[in-house]
Amino acid sequence: MLAALIPLVAASLALGSYLNYAGVRHNYLELVGDRMSTVAERIANDAEVAMSMGVPLTSQDVMNRSLEREAAADPMVLSIDVVGSGGNVLFSSDPDRRGSEDRGDSAIAWRHFAPIDTAFGTNEGNVVVRASQQALDANISDVGRSILWLSVLAILGGVAIVSVAVMLSVRALWHRLTDRAATASGAMVPQEIRASIAAVDDEHRAVAERLGLVPQKTGA
Repeated sequence: MLAALIPLVAASLALGSYLNYAGVRHNYLELVGDRMSTVAERIANDAEVAMSMGVPLTSQDVMNRSLEREAAADPMVLSIDVVGSGGNVLFSSDPDRRGSEDRGDSAIAWRHFAPIDTAFGTNEGNVVVRASQQALDANISDVGRSILWLSVLAILGGVAIVSVAVMLSVRALWHRLTDRAATASGAMVPQEIRASIAAVDDEHRAVAERLGLVPQKTGA
């Protein structure tokens, strides 16, 4: 019985742990993505307000200081860039990226975009928030290790509980099978049915006495 139950319990707990990890990973990436998108949209909105007041995107030099402050608030952010419609980085929290061409670097950065549009609907560029892929992977790995240890403890606990429950059940069954007592005829029967057999024997004796098959019991 243990050989059948233990793998079943372990497999069930392992599946639950995997689903828990997948759910936590999804929620964590969604949370980080929402935060990055909020930052990108806020900066894009500021740029659009400035353009509506007649300041071209390329002339918003104060943008660098704003981007530096936003990036410094989140250690996971590699850089926050304002990329022009031609693909060049106009402003950035990272001085080394200013004036360079924005290239896809998904291997090292997780990117979120927010468009910068004019009041007429034409696109002037994009805000690009780059988060460290290495930092994201490290945080997810930490969560995975924590869930793994909790899963191991849960599996061991589950196996122990099942083992104790099975042993107690077997012990109780063994006690029922081995706990015997003698009936009036001298036969050894399980203790739990001895009373029923004694009652049947008494009825048989009473019938036999009424029929005169056995002498009736008399008082002293």
